[in-house]
Amino acid sequence: MLRKTRLAIVSLGLALGGAGCNSFLTGDKLSNDPNNSTDATLLTLFVAMQGAQSAFHEGTIAMMSCEWVQACGATSARFVELAGRYDYGNASNIGANSGDWTTLYTGGGLIDLRNIKTAATATGDSVYLGIAKIWEAFTIGRAADLWSGIPYSQTTTTATPDTDSQFAVYAAVQALLSQAITELTVDTVHTHGPLSGDIVFGGLATQGAQRAAWIATAWTLKARYWLHLVNAAANGKLPGLTAAQVYDSAIAAATNGISDPTGAHDFRMAHFGPQNQQNMWAQFQQFSGFGSDLEAGKPLVDYMKARNDPRIPLYFCKNKGGGYGGDAFNPPAVNADSVSNYACLPPRFAPTAGAPYVTYAERELILAEANSTTARGAGGNDAVSLTHLNNELAVPGSASGTTLPAMPTVLAVTGPALLDSIMMEKWVVMFQNIESLMDYRRTCLPAITPVAGNFLGVSFVPGRLFYPQSERNVNPTHIPLESEELSAGLRTQSDVTTTCHL
Repeated sequence: MLRKTRLAIVSLGLALGGAGCNSFLTGDKLSNDPNNSTDATLLTLFVAMQGAQSAFHEGTIAMMSCEWVQACGATSARFVELAGRYDYGNASNIGANSGDWTTLYTGGGLIDLRNIKTAATATGDSVYLGIAKIWEAFTIGRAADLWSGIPYSQTTTTATPDTDSQFAVYAAVQALLSQAITELTVDTVHTHGPLSGDIVFGGLATQGAQRAAWIATAWTLKARYWLHLVNAAANGKLPGLTAAQVYDSAIAAATNGISDPTGAHDFRMAHFGPQNQQNMWAQFQQFSGFGSDLEAGKPLVDYMKARNDPRIPLYFCKNKGGGYGGDAFNPPAVNADSVSNYACLPPRFAPTAGAPYVTYAERELILAEANSTTARGAGGNDAVSLTHLNNELAVPGSASGTTLPAMPTVLAVTGPALLDSIMMEKWVVMFQNIESLMDYRRTCLPAITPVAGNFLGVSFVPGRLFYPQSERNVNPTHIPLESEELSAGLRTQSDVTTTCHL
Protein backbone atom coordinates (compact mmCIF):
# COMPACT_ATOMS: atom_id res chain seq x y z
CA MET A 1 0.00 0.00 0.00
CA LEU A 2 2.85 2.37 0.79
CA ARG A 3 4.28 1.81 -2.69
CA LYS A 4 0.95 2.57 -4.31
CA THR A 5 0.58 5.69 -2.21
CA ARG A 6 3.97 7.01 -3.19
CA LEU A 7 3.33 6.29 -6.85
CA ALA A 8 0.16 8.35 -6.58
CA ILE A 9 2.13 11.25 -5.19
CA VAL A 10 4.83 10.87 -7.84
CA SER A 11 2.10 11.37 -10.42
CA LEU A 12 1.55 14.77 -8.83
CA GLY A 13 4.90 15.95 -10.08
CA LEU A 14 7.35 14.77 -7.41
CA ALA A 15 10.25 12.37 -7.45
CA LEU A 16 10.27 11.25 -3.85
CA GLY A 17 13.18 9.44 -2.29
CA GLY A 18 13.73 7.60 0.95
CA ALA A 19 17.26 8.72 1.75
CA GLY A 20 18.09 10.13 5.17
CA CYS A 21 18.89 13.81 5.41
CA ASN A 22 22.63 13.21 5.79
CA SER A 23 22.70 11.80 2.26
CA PHE A 24 21.85 15.16 0.77
CA LEU A 25 22.56 17.78 3.43
CA THR A 26 26.32 17.45 3.73
CA GLY A 27 29.30 17.86 1.46
CA ASP A 28 29.26 19.55 -1.93
CA LYS A 29 25.51 19.03 -2.41
CA LEU A 30 24.91 22.17 -0.41
CA SER A 31 26.88 24.26 -2.88
CA ASN A 32 26.10 22.19 -5.98
CA ASP A 33 22.52 21.20 -6.54
CA PRO A 34 22.12 17.42 -7.00
CA ASN A 35 20.12 18.14 -10.13
CA ASN A 36 23.05 19.92 -11.80
CA SER A 37 22.39 23.36 -10.37
CA THR A 38 25.67 24.69 -11.74
CA ASP A 39 23.85 24.92 -15.07
CA ALA A 40 20.55 26.01 -13.60
CA THR A 41 19.50 29.63 -13.56
CA LEU A 42 18.21 31.34 -10.46
CA LEU A 43 14.75 31.43 -12.00
CA THR A 44 14.85 27.70 -12.80
CA LEU A 45 15.65 26.87 -9.19
CA PHE A 46 12.96 29.23 -7.94
CA VAL A 47 10.22 27.76 -10.15
CA ALA A 48 11.21 24.18 -9.22
CA MET A 49 11.15 25.08 -5.53
CA GLN A 50 7.60 26.44 -5.79
CA GLY A 51 6.35 23.25 -7.44
CA ALA A 52 7.94 20.98 -4.87
CA GLN A 53 6.68 22.99 -1.93
CA SER A 54 3.14 23.04 -3.29
CA ALA A 55 3.25 19.24 -3.26
CA PHE A 56 4.38 19.26 0.37
CA HIS A 57 1.79 21.75 1.61
CA GLU A 58 -1.14 20.30 -0.38
CA GLY A 59 -0.28 16.59 -0.53
CA THR A 60 -0.47 13.61 1.81
CA ILE A 61 -0.01 15.56 5.04
CA ALA A 62 -2.76 18.02 4.18
CA MET A 63 -5.14 15.14 3.50
CA MET A 64 -4.22 13.42 6.79
CA SER A 65 -4.67 16.67 8.72
CA CYS A 66 -8.06 17.22 7.09
CA GLU A 67 -9.13 13.77 8.27
CA TRP A 68 -7.70 14.15 11.77
CA VAL A 69 -9.72 17.32 12.41
CA GLN A 70 -12.67 15.52 10.75
CA ALA A 71 -13.21 18.11 8.04
CA CYS A 72 -12.66 15.17 5.67
CA GLY A 73 -13.97 11.61 5.92
CA ALA A 74 -12.95 8.42 4.13
CA THR A 75 -14.14 5.03 2.97
CA SER A 76 -12.99 1.80 1.24
CA ALA A 77 -10.56 0.62 3.96
CA ARG A 78 -7.55 1.55 1.84
CA PHE A 79 -4.75 3.92 2.77
CA VAL A 80 -6.95 7.05 2.80
CA GLU A 81 -9.37 5.67 5.37
CA LEU A 82 -6.63 3.95 7.34
CA ALA A 83 -4.64 7.19 7.58
CA GLY A 84 -7.78 8.85 8.93
CA ARG A 85 -7.90 6.09 11.56
CA TYR A 86 -4.34 6.96 12.63
CA ASP A 87 -2.78 3.99 10.82
CA TYR A 88 0.57 5.57 10.06
CA GLY A 89 4.10 5.26 11.35
CA ASN A 90 7.79 5.44 10.58
CA ALA A 91 7.65 2.41 8.25
CA SER A 92 4.02 1.31 8.36
CA ASN A 93 1.98 -0.05 5.51
CA ILE A 94 0.25 3.34 5.30
CA GLY A 95 3.00 5.88 5.22
CA ALA A 96 6.12 7.05 6.94
CA ASN A 97 5.85 10.46 5.26
CA SER A 98 9.42 9.83 4.13
CA GLY A 99 8.76 11.51 0.80
CA ASP A 100 7.42 14.60 2.57
CA TRP A 101 10.47 14.61 4.85
CA THR A 102 12.79 14.39 1.85
CA THR A 103 11.01 17.26 0.11
CA LEU A 104 11.87 19.48 3.07
CA TYR A 105 15.54 19.21 2.21
CA THR A 106 16.13 18.23 -1.41
CA GLY A 107 14.31 18.41 -4.74
CA GLY A 108 13.01 21.94 -4.22
CA GLY A 109 13.54 22.09 -0.47
CA LEU A 110 16.19 23.59 1.78
CA ILE A 111 19.06 22.91 -0.64
CA ASP A 112 17.44 24.83 -3.47
CA LEU A 113 16.34 27.61 -1.14
CA ARG A 114 19.92 28.04 0.06
CA ASN A 115 21.18 28.05 -3.51
CA ILE A 116 18.60 30.70 -4.39
CA LYS A 117 19.63 32.83 -1.42
CA THR A 118 23.33 32.49 -2.28
CA ALA A 119 22.76 33.48 -5.90
CA ALA A 120 20.46 36.36 -4.92
CA THR A 121 23.05 37.67 -2.47
CA ALA A 122 25.78 37.44 -5.12
CA THR A 123 23.75 39.50 -7.58
CA GLY A 124 22.46 41.98 -5.00
CA ASP A 125 18.84 41.00 -5.67
CA SER A 126 17.08 41.66 -2.39
CA VAL A 127 13.62 40.80 -3.75
CA TYR A 128 14.69 37.28 -4.65
CA LEU A 129 16.45 37.02 -1.29
CA GLY A 130 13.46 38.23 0.69
CA ILE A 131 10.97 35.95 -1.05
CA ALA A 132 13.29 32.95 -0.64
CA LYS A 133 13.56 33.67 3.09
CA ILE A 134 9.76 33.73 3.40
CA TRP A 135 9.52 30.38 1.61
CA GLU A 136 12.23 28.95 3.89
CA ALA A 137 10.44 30.19 7.00
CA PHE A 138 7.15 28.80 5.71
CA THR A 139 8.72 25.40 5.00
CA ILE A 140 10.83 24.86 8.12
CA GLY A 141 8.07 26.26 10.31
CA ARG A 142 5.64 23.71 8.95
CA ALA A 143 8.23 20.95 9.42
CA ALA A 144 8.62 21.91 13.09
CA ASP A 145 4.83 21.96 13.44
CA LEU A 146 4.66 18.39 12.20
CA TRP A 147 7.81 16.75 13.61
CA SER A 148 8.67 19.11 16.49
CA GLY A 149 12.49 19.03 16.39
CA ILE A 150 14.13 18.85 12.95
CA PRO A 151 17.72 18.91 11.64
CA TYR A 152 18.33 22.52 10.63
CA SER A 153 21.25 24.50 12.05
CA GLN A 154 23.72 21.58 11.85
CA THR A 155 22.80 20.30 8.41
CA THR A 156 25.91 21.81 6.82
CA THR A 157 28.39 20.77 9.49
CA THR A 158 27.91 17.07 10.22
CA ALA A 159 26.76 13.87 8.54
CA THR A 160 24.50 13.14 11.51
CA PRO A 161 22.95 16.49 12.45
CA ASP A 162 21.15 16.86 15.74
CA THR A 163 17.59 18.10 15.70
CA ASP A 164 17.00 21.74 16.59
CA SER A 165 14.22 22.08 19.13
CA GLN A 166 10.83 23.22 17.91
CA PHE A 167 11.35 26.46 19.82
CA ALA A 168 14.71 27.05 18.10
CA VAL A 169 13.13 26.49 14.68
CA TYR A 170 10.29 28.85 15.52
CA ALA A 171 12.87 31.47 16.54
CA ALA A 172 14.62 30.94 13.19
CA VAL A 173 11.26 31.38 11.45
CA GLN A 174 10.72 34.74 13.12
CA ALA A 175 14.27 35.84 12.28
CA LEU A 176 13.94 34.84 8.62
CA LEU A 177 10.63 36.66 8.30
CA SER A 178 12.04 39.82 9.91
CA GLN A 179 15.03 39.70 7.54
CA ALA A 180 12.73 39.14 4.58
CA ILE A 181 10.63 42.18 5.45
CA THR A 182 13.82 44.25 5.54
CA GLU A 183 15.06 42.80 2.24
CA LEU A 184 11.78 43.54 0.52
CA THR A 185 11.80 47.18 1.58
CA VAL A 186 15.13 47.80 -0.16
CA ASP A 187 14.59 49.58 -3.48
CA THR A 188 17.55 49.63 -5.90
CA VAL A 189 17.98 48.81 -9.57
CA HIS A 190 19.09 45.30 -8.63
CA THR A 191 15.99 44.33 -6.67
CA HIS A 192 13.88 42.93 -9.47
CA GLY A 193 13.23 39.41 -8.13
CA PRO A 194 11.57 36.58 -10.05
CA LEU A 195 8.89 38.85 -11.58
CA SER A 196 6.41 36.60 -13.45
CA GLY A 197 8.36 33.54 -12.28
CA ASP A 198 6.76 34.16 -8.89
CA ILE A 199 3.56 32.21 -9.46
CA VAL A 200 2.03 33.52 -6.23
CA PHE A 201 2.28 37.30 -6.67
CA GLY A 202 4.08 37.70 -9.99
CA GLY A 203 0.85 38.63 -11.73
CA LEU A 204 0.35 41.81 -9.71
CA ALA A 205 0.48 45.04 -11.70
CA THR A 206 3.79 46.38 -10.39
CA GLN A 207 6.87 45.10 -8.63
CA GLY A 208 6.00 47.39 -5.73
CA ALA A 209 2.66 45.59 -5.34
CA GLN A 210 4.44 42.24 -5.52
CA ARG A 211 6.85 43.23 -2.76
CA ALA A 212 4.03 44.65 -0.63
CA ALA A 213 2.06 41.40 -0.93
CA TRP A 214 5.03 39.35 0.22
CA ILE A 215 5.68 41.73 3.12
CA ALA A 216 2.05 41.37 4.25
CA THR A 217 2.38 37.59 3.95
CA ALA A 218 5.51 37.66 6.10
CA TRP A 219 3.77 39.68 8.82
CA THR A 220 0.79 37.29 8.80
CA LEU A 221 3.10 34.29 9.09
CA LYS A 222 4.84 35.97 12.03
CA ALA A 223 1.44 36.30 13.73
CA ARG A 224 0.66 32.63 13.00
CA TYR A 225 3.90 31.48 14.56
CA TRP A 226 3.51 33.66 17.61
CA LEU A 227 0.22 31.86 18.27
CA HIS A 228 2.05 28.54 18.13
CA LEU A 229 3.91 29.59 21.29
CA VAL A 230 0.89 30.59 23.39
CA ASN A 231 0.43 27.31 25.26
CA ALA A 232 4.14 26.94 25.95
CA ALA A 233 4.34 30.48 27.34
CA ALA A 234 1.24 29.94 29.47
CA ASN A 235 2.81 26.78 30.87
CA GLY A 236 6.15 28.36 31.80
CA LYS A 237 8.12 26.68 29.01
CA LEU A 238 9.43 30.00 27.66
CA PRO A 239 11.10 31.81 30.60
CA GLY A 240 10.48 35.54 30.57
CA LEU A 241 7.66 35.31 28.05
CA THR A 242 4.02 35.28 29.11
CA ALA A 243 1.00 34.24 27.07
CA ALA A 244 -0.20 37.87 27.11
CA GLN A 245 3.10 38.98 25.60
CA VAL A 246 2.81 36.31 22.92
CA TYR A 247 -0.67 37.54 22.05
CA ASP A 248 0.61 41.12 21.96
CA SER A 249 3.28 40.07 19.48
CA ALA A 250 0.71 38.24 17.37
CA ILE A 251 -1.52 41.32 17.33
CA ALA A 252 1.37 43.60 16.37
CA ALA A 253 2.39 41.32 13.51
CA ALA A 254 -1.13 40.66 12.24
CA THR A 255 -1.89 44.38 12.24
CA ASN A 256 0.71 44.67 9.47
CA GLY A 257 -0.54 41.54 7.74
CA ILE A 258 -2.76 40.84 4.74
CA SER A 259 -5.36 43.60 4.74
CA ASP A 260 -7.14 43.19 1.40
CA PRO A 261 -10.60 41.73 2.19
CA THR A 262 -11.11 40.61 -1.40
CA GLY A 263 -8.45 37.92 -1.06
CA ALA A 264 -6.58 39.27 -4.09
CA HIS A 265 -3.38 39.57 -2.05
CA ASP A 266 -3.66 36.23 -0.24
CA PHE A 267 -0.77 33.78 -0.46
CA ARG A 268 -2.50 31.22 -2.67
CA MET A 269 -0.46 28.79 -4.74
CA ALA A 270 -1.30 29.17 -8.42
CA HIS A 271 -2.07 26.06 -10.46
CA PHE A 272 -2.43 25.47 -14.19
CA GLY A 273 -3.97 23.13 -16.76
CA PRO A 274 -1.27 20.46 -17.37
CA GLN A 275 -1.69 17.43 -15.14
CA ASN A 276 1.47 17.89 -13.08
CA GLN A 277 0.74 21.59 -12.51
CA GLN A 278 -2.81 21.19 -11.24
CA ASN A 279 -4.11 21.67 -7.73
CA MET A 280 -2.85 18.69 -5.72
CA TRP A 281 -6.34 17.81 -4.47
CA ALA A 282 -7.57 17.77 -8.07
CA GLN A 283 -4.68 15.56 -9.14
CA PHE A 284 -5.42 13.14 -6.32
CA GLN A 285 -9.07 12.91 -7.32
CA GLN A 286 -8.39 12.38 -11.01
CA PHE A 287 -5.14 10.47 -11.34
CA SER A 288 -4.19 8.65 -8.14
CA GLY A 289 -6.72 5.80 -8.18
CA PHE A 290 -7.63 6.62 -4.57
CA GLY A 291 -9.66 9.79 -5.11
CA SER A 292 -13.02 8.14 -4.50
CA ASP A 293 -11.88 7.10 -1.01
CA LEU A 294 -11.77 10.69 0.25
CA GLU A 295 -15.12 12.07 1.41
CA ALA A 296 -16.59 15.05 3.18
CA GLY A 297 -16.29 14.97 6.95
CA LYS A 298 -19.64 14.73 8.72
CA PRO A 299 -18.77 17.18 11.55
CA LEU A 300 -17.83 19.91 9.08
CA VAL A 301 -20.76 19.33 6.72
CA ASP A 302 -23.25 19.27 9.59
CA TYR A 303 -21.85 22.48 11.07
CA MET A 304 -21.90 24.30 7.74
CA LYS A 305 -25.43 23.12 6.92
CA ALA A 306 -26.72 24.25 10.32
CA ARG A 307 -25.55 27.81 9.66
CA ASN A 308 -26.50 27.88 5.96
CA ASP A 309 -22.87 28.48 5.09
CA PRO A 310 -22.53 29.74 1.48
CA ARG A 311 -19.19 27.93 1.11
CA ILE A 312 -20.77 24.45 1.09
CA PRO A 313 -20.86 24.14 -2.74
CA LEU A 314 -17.26 25.38 -2.91
CA TYR A 315 -16.10 22.55 -0.65
CA PHE A 316 -18.29 19.53 -1.46
CA CYS A 317 -20.11 17.71 -4.24
CA LYS A 318 -23.80 16.95 -3.82
CA ASN A 319 -24.66 13.45 -2.66
CA LYS A 320 -26.91 11.13 -4.64
CA GLY A 321 -29.96 12.64 -2.95
CA GLY A 322 -29.11 16.09 -4.26
CA GLY A 323 -28.01 17.48 -0.90
CA TYR A 324 -24.87 17.49 1.21
CA GLY A 325 -23.75 14.97 3.81
CA GLY A 326 -20.54 13.72 5.37
CA ASP A 327 -18.97 10.51 6.57
CA ALA A 328 -17.71 9.95 10.10
CA PHE A 329 -15.23 7.61 11.73
CA ASN A 330 -17.39 7.11 14.87
CA PRO A 331 -19.22 5.26 13.31
CA PRO A 332 -19.05 5.41 9.48
CA ALA A 333 -22.14 6.37 7.51
CA VAL A 334 -24.68 3.59 7.06
CA ASN A 335 -26.03 4.99 3.81
CA ALA A 336 -23.21 5.72 1.37
CA ASP A 337 -25.60 7.62 -0.91
CA SER A 338 -25.97 10.30 1.78
CA VAL A 339 -22.27 11.19 1.68
CA SER A 340 -20.71 13.96 -0.39
CA ASN A 341 -17.41 13.28 -2.11
CA TYR A 342 -15.15 15.32 -4.38
CA ALA A 343 -15.57 13.52 -7.71
CA CYS A 344 -17.33 16.53 -9.25
CA LEU A 345 -14.24 18.64 -8.45
CA PRO A 346 -15.97 21.43 -6.51
CA PRO A 347 -14.28 24.83 -6.84
CA ARG A 348 -11.77 24.19 -4.04
CA PHE A 349 -10.73 21.00 -5.88
CA ALA A 350 -10.70 22.51 -9.36
CA PRO A 351 -7.51 21.81 -11.34
CA THR A 352 -6.53 25.48 -11.47
CA ALA A 353 -7.85 26.47 -8.03
CA GLY A 354 -5.33 28.48 -6.02
CA ALA A 355 -4.67 26.66 -2.76
CA PRO A 356 -4.92 29.15 0.15
CA TYR A 357 -1.81 29.02 2.33
CA VAL A 358 -1.92 32.37 4.17
CA THR A 359 -4.95 34.63 3.86
CA TYR A 360 -6.75 37.78 4.95
CA ALA A 361 -9.33 35.53 6.61
CA GLU A 362 -6.67 33.89 8.77
CA ARG A 363 -5.22 37.28 9.69
CA GLU A 364 -8.59 38.58 10.86
CA LEU A 365 -9.28 35.45 12.90
CA ILE A 366 -5.82 35.64 14.49
CA LEU A 367 -6.66 39.18 15.59
CA ALA A 368 -10.05 37.98 16.82
CA GLU A 369 -8.54 35.21 18.94
CA ALA A 370 -5.62 37.26 20.27
CA ASN A 371 -7.97 40.02 21.47
CA SER A 372 -10.59 37.76 23.07
CA THR A 373 -10.82 37.71 26.85
CA THR A 374 -11.13 33.93 27.01
CA ALA A 375 -7.89 33.43 25.08
CA ARG A 376 -5.74 36.08 26.74
CA GLY A 377 -7.42 36.89 30.04
CA ALA A 378 -8.01 40.26 31.66
CA GLY A 379 -6.06 42.11 28.98
CA GLY A 380 -8.47 41.02 26.28
CA ASN A 381 -11.12 43.08 24.55
CA ASP A 382 -14.11 41.13 23.30
CA ALA A 383 -15.48 44.12 21.41
CA VAL A 384 -12.30 44.35 19.31
CA SER A 385 -12.29 40.57 18.92
CA LEU A 386 -15.87 40.63 17.68
CA THR A 387 -15.03 43.34 15.13
CA HIS A 388 -12.34 41.18 13.56
CA LEU A 389 -14.56 38.10 13.51
CA ASN A 390 -17.27 40.06 11.73
CA ASN A 391 -14.73 41.51 9.30
CA GLU A 392 -14.00 37.97 8.16
CA LEU A 393 -17.64 36.87 8.15
CA ALA A 394 -18.43 39.74 5.79
CA VAL A 395 -16.30 38.16 3.03
CA PRO A 396 -16.61 34.38 3.49
CA GLY A 397 -15.48 33.63 -0.05
CA SER A 398 -12.26 35.64 0.07
CA ALA A 399 -9.98 32.73 1.07
CA SER A 400 -11.34 30.79 -1.91
CA GLY A 401 -10.81 33.67 -4.30
CA THR A 402 -14.51 34.24 -4.90
CA THR A 403 -17.32 36.56 -3.83
CA LEU A 404 -20.13 35.16 -1.66
CA PRO A 405 -22.96 36.70 0.36
CA ALA A 406 -21.88 37.85 3.80
CA MET A 407 -22.47 35.58 6.75
CA PRO A 408 -24.75 36.91 9.52
CA THR A 409 -23.07 39.38 11.84
CA VAL A 410 -22.29 37.99 15.31
CA LEU A 411 -23.69 40.28 18.00
CA ALA A 412 -23.34 40.53 21.78
CA VAL A 413 -21.26 37.37 22.14
CA THR A 414 -18.48 37.38 24.72
CA GLY A 415 -16.23 35.06 26.69
CA PRO A 416 -15.99 31.36 25.85
CA ALA A 417 -18.88 31.57 23.39
CA LEU A 418 -16.97 34.19 21.39
CA LEU A 419 -13.79 32.12 21.31
CA ASP A 420 -15.82 29.13 20.20
CA SER A 421 -17.35 31.18 17.38
CA ILE A 422 -13.90 32.34 16.28
CA MET A 423 -12.29 28.90 16.25
CA MET A 424 -15.26 27.20 14.61
CA GLU A 425 -15.20 29.80 11.84
CA LYS A 426 -11.46 29.28 11.49
CA TRP A 427 -12.02 25.52 11.20
CA VAL A 428 -14.25 26.23 8.21
CA VAL A 429 -11.89 28.80 6.70
CA MET A 430 -8.81 26.57 7.04
CA PHE A 431 -10.34 23.65 5.13
CA GLN A 432 -7.52 21.77 3.32
CA ASN A 433 -4.87 23.74 5.24
CA ILE A 434 -2.50 21.88 7.60
CA GLU A 435 -2.76 24.82 10.02
CA SER A 436 -6.20 23.54 11.03
CA LEU A 437 -4.50 20.73 12.97
CA MET A 438 -2.28 23.26 14.75
CA ASP A 439 -5.35 25.25 15.79
CA TYR A 440 -7.07 22.13 17.10
CA ARG A 441 -4.21 20.90 19.23
CA ARG A 442 -3.81 24.42 20.67
CA THR A 443 -7.47 25.14 21.50
CA CYS A 444 -9.30 21.76 21.48
CA LEU A 445 -11.79 23.28 19.04
CA PRO A 446 -13.80 21.95 17.33
CA ALA A 447 -14.80 19.49 20.04
CA ILE A 448 -14.37 16.38 17.90
CA THR A 449 -14.25 12.80 19.18
CA PRO A 450 -10.99 10.94 18.46
CA VAL A 451 -11.37 7.84 16.29
CA ALA A 452 -12.22 4.82 18.42
CA GLY A 453 -10.36 1.55 17.93
CA ASN A 454 -7.62 3.26 15.99
CA PHE A 455 -4.42 1.60 14.80
CA LEU A 456 -2.18 3.35 17.36
CA GLY A 457 -4.47 2.44 20.25
CA VAL A 458 -4.58 6.04 21.49
CA SER A 459 -7.46 8.07 22.90
CA PHE A 460 -6.47 11.36 21.33
CA VAL A 461 -6.04 12.94 17.92
CA PRO A 462 -2.37 12.65 16.85
CA GLY A 463 -0.55 15.94 17.14
CA ARG A 464 2.50 15.15 15.02
CA LEU A 465 4.11 12.77 12.55
CA PHE A 466 6.65 10.05 13.24
CA TYR A 467 10.18 10.54 11.98
CA PRO A 468 10.65 8.26 8.96
CA GLN A 469 12.64 5.08 9.49
CA SER A 470 14.91 6.08 6.60
CA GLU A 471 16.11 9.05 8.66
CA ARG A 472 16.60 6.95 11.77
CA ASN A 473 18.68 4.44 9.81
CA VAL A 474 21.30 7.06 8.96
CA ASN A 475 21.02 9.22 12.07
CA PRO A 476 20.11 6.90 14.96
CA THR A 477 21.86 9.02 17.61
CA HIS A 478 19.47 11.93 17.19
CA ILE A 479 16.24 10.36 15.92
CA PRO A 480 14.19 8.54 18.61
CA LEU A 481 12.52 5.19 18.17
CA GLU A 482 8.90 5.15 17.08
CA SER A 483 7.97 3.53 20.41
CA GLU A 484 9.57 6.45 22.24
CA GLU A 485 7.64 8.96 20.16
CA LEU A 486 4.39 7.12 20.83
CA SER A 487 5.01 6.82 24.57
CA ALA A 488 5.63 10.57 24.69
CA GLY A 489 2.09 11.08 23.43
CA LEU A 490 2.85 12.21 19.87
CA ARG A 491 3.05 15.76 21.07
CA THR A 492 5.32 18.55 19.91
CA GLN A 493 7.42 20.66 22.27
CA SER A 494 4.95 23.56 22.18
CA ASP A 495 1.90 21.31 22.63
CA VAL A 496 1.84 21.30 26.41
CA THR A 497 -1.51 22.27 27.87
CA THR A 498 -4.42 21.16 25.71
CA THR A 499 -6.68 18.64 27.42
CA CYS A 500 -7.84 17.28 24.07
CA HIS A 501 -4.38 15.87 23.37
CA LEU A 502 -3.48 13.83 26.45
